[in-house]
Amino acid sequence: MSITRIEHFSNEIFYEIFEYFDAYVIFNGFSNLNNRFQLLLNSSLTRLKLDDNRLPSKKLFFNNYKEILDYRYHQIISLHSFGENTTKIISTIQSNLSSFQSLQSLVLYCIKSDILSSLIHQLASLPNFYSLTLDLWIEKQNHTNIYQLIFNLPKLKYLKYRTMDTDDADIVISLPIATDQQKTSIEYFIMDHGCSIKDLFTLLSYTPNVRYLKFLNPTDANNLYTIEPIKLINLTKLSIEIYRMTFDEFEIFIKKFDVNLRMLSLDIKHEDMSYLSAKRWEYFLQGNLSQLQKFSFKQLVYFSENDQTPMYLGEKNEFNSTFWIERRWIFKVENDFENLIYSIQPYKKKWYEYNSKSNQLSKSVEFEINDVSPEQYVKSISINDHIYHALTITQIYHLQISSTISLEELYKILLLLPDIETLTLFRLSFTNPTHNDVHQMADIHFLMLICRHVNHVHLHCKDYNHAESFVGLILSHVRSEKDSKLRLLSLTMPKFANDMIEYLTKIIKENKLLNDFIIEQVNNDVYIKWT
Repeated sequence: MSITRIEHFSNEIFYEIFEYFDAYVIFNGFSNLNNRFQLLLNSSLTRLKLDDNRLPSKKLFFNNYKEILDYRYHQIISLHSFGENTTKIISTIQSNLSSFQSLQSLVLYCIKSDILSSLIHQLASLPNFYSLTLDLWIEKQNHTNIYQLIFNLPKLKYLKYRTMDTDDADIVISLPIATDQQKTSIEYFIMDHGCSIKDLFTLLSYTPNVRYLKFLNPTDANNLYTIEPIKLINLTKLSIEIYRMTFDEFEIFIKKFDVNLRMLSLDIKHEDMSYLSAKRWEYFLQGNLSQLQKFSFKQLVYFSENDQTPMYLGEKNEFNSTFWIERRWIFKVENDFENLIYSIQPYKKKWYEYNSKSNQLSKSVEFEINDVSPEQYVKSISINDHIYHALTITQIYHLQISSTISLEELYKILLLLPDIETLTLFRLSFTNPTHNDVHQMADIHFLMLICRHVNHVHLHCKDYNHAESFVGLILSHVRSEKDSKLRLLSLTMPKFANDMIEYLTKIIKENKLLNDFIIEQVNNDVYIKWT
């Protein structure tokens, strides 16, 4: 029998569908339909997830969930509370904890330690509880008691522990090194708080089975030499946020871990430009993390009014070596308000490679400009300062401009980046903004110059008229310009109709814009290629 109506779905399919929705959505949408759905909602096979962050009103959350908390507790598998309802929810759970036998996960934000300790102690009795996320608002810095209680949860697999202390100091965990009996089953451990190196390694002694680990770098780098190495044989994924650790200190720090990492992710906010030395990374990774399969990092470089921005003084284009290309780890630059972000990420195919038989990863470096006017944040800098800084590290081959830019501004940027091959534009402003007319003499002049500098242009168009205007204008100048390097034009629109290819082909042929060309659509992109 073919299924033509939702009522024909089996119960098993509905149980799976319900897993994707919050409990309020399920009951609001299905409870009043018919007797079959009433039975489905009452079934113990229907698992409920309660999340007050999905509703616009915190009061609405508790009003609608009170009945579920009071009468359907045996169906609840997860509770997420992000605000003022946290205390009420904890109180409800504690008053009837033995009935929450299906509870697997708790996410509690803006919670105070005085009501948390007794709850954690009780959670140990739940047979299926394995995931705990805490965001604590506490004034005291000593978290020993809370961590001790958490480490007593017998089946805990996932722990995320975040603090919002009144000052920016490290928290204190005065625990002894774990004995064999105290070691936990935790496999995913996220520490979103600062602590000393000693306390970090003490906490890790309780989690020998950890597979994924994320933490903020310890601030007392002077104690690196006094810490004994730790063996974490299951750890394959490590993520660190680095604020106060130089590359020299980082190398010593990582060597304290006896691990077989497959993934390393670093978020660096330290001014040490040594982190941008590709050669140094190459030697370190080959010598210490030879099993690494995925490496990603980003380093934020600050530009400010009063402080001089540190410059990179090493060799240029080191991220284009065989080491990086073989692993397909790609270097990228982008600006973020007044600052620059340098990053390494795994390779992902780009729009301009749609018909490429081979990847030229040696020329894969992209500069994404999110703001062409950083001087609005720091008066003493301009986009030129960002470009000059980037060019001390690498040549740039691909340029993406995500903010509004005029053709004149774009041309000036291209003059500073002579190696650009592809250009992606989201929003252009024109000489006469009241008419939004691209056919102004100044615009035409700069557009002709731009076509001489790049091989590929990618445009984000808002509608058909926008697309027609750009295709007509650009291709008319390609036809008249013998020195034009442009050979590929592509368009992206929110939604393409089925006749888009025919529509653009007709425009090109009727206006005799190109003779020998190929036009095709790939997902939401249309490519026009010519010789």
